[in-house]
Amino acid sequence: MSTKSQQPIVVLQYDQLPQCRVVNIKSGQSVLRVEGDTDEAFLSTRSISTYPLLPCGEKDGDPIADKLYVQVHRNRAIMAVADGCNWGRRPVMAACDAIAAFAQYFDQRQSEIQTLHDAGHYLLRAFCEAHNKIIQGKSDIWEAGTTTLLGGLVMELEDDSGAPPRWGFLCASVGDCKAFLLSMKRREATDVTSGNRFNITDTRDPGGRLGPYIGQGWPDLRNLKLYFTFCEENDIAVIVSDGVHDNLDPVMLGKLPAELNINAHGWEELSHEELLKTKSMYMKKLLEEIVFGSGRVAPSEITKKLIDHCAKVTHRSRDYMEKFPNKKQPVDYREYPGKMDHTTCVSFQIGRSK
Repeated sequence: MSTKSQQPIVVLQYDQLPQCRVVNIKSGQSVLRVEGDTDEAFLSTRSISTYPLLPCGEKDGDPIADKLYVQVHRNRAIMAVADGCNWGRRPVMAACDAIAAFAQYFDQRQSEIQTLHDAGHYLLRAFCEAHNKIIQGKSDIWEAGTTTLLGGLVMELEDDSGAPPRWGFLCASVGDCKAFLLSMKRREATDVTSGNRFNITDTRDPGGRLGPYIGQGWPDLRNLKLYFTFCEENDIAVIVSDGVHDNLDPVMLGKLPAELNINAHGWEELSHEELLKTKSMYMKKLLEEIVFGSGRVAPSEITKKLIDHCAKVTHRSRDYMEKFPNKKQPVDYREYPGKMDHTTCVSFQIGRSK
């Protein structure tokens, strides 16, 4: 099995995945489960709100509607981030239910994953379970909230060549959370979920969501896809909510096309393909600069750097809204860059865990 190319594979169905067998799960004496902020040698997770403080002392948009889950075995990890759509109790409950159903489903299926096809099939089934959990017990289905969801597996793959262990990072996504792979050898970032947000000019449209949204309470599955990439020992898988990656976007950061050597007066002059390519390239370079620019490259440092970046970028907007809580937020990314949001990052170092 060759791992020379680490370009992600985007598939619509699990049977389009590479023909690879997965090494049986090794759980050891204990399994690490994380549902909140943590820092381990191989794992770091954090959720914050970059919204302003209200005069009452609470943060605008509380409670945080991002939820996360990580389960680490000796040679496998399950990771998920859900971002409840909008504010309030309903999106928070939708995100909680989606994460709980996703985690419970994989608790029951771990030993049954023998191939990448199995893993892809179970990922898609877990999304079905998440949607069903969101609407379960509702007398009126429209009482339920909606949420985006990204769930992934880092798995050890069988290799008969005698080479060091090979690894794969497989994830499913509906909505606008993102997954990245950081190569330690090449000091390079790869957007595993490249292009998963269809509407790149309107951050209010995540492209899809679980929970009742269309028809008779069906989920919005416009951008539901599987994504896969081969990876190596010590690479770092990072999954984030849009509160992180929107603050890696040149448009949201107030950059002008000319500053990126693009011959255009405004971003509206670019075609969809040109804008997507420009945003993707800028995001990749900025992520590499943040992660590899200085200091240690470890999960705890990566999570801290990304969260700190989001807080720093949005500080002008946050300060303005705290000073003028009854005014509308200015729509001027040059003067007030970034996007305030619920902001979540999970960083996991790939390899056999002790």
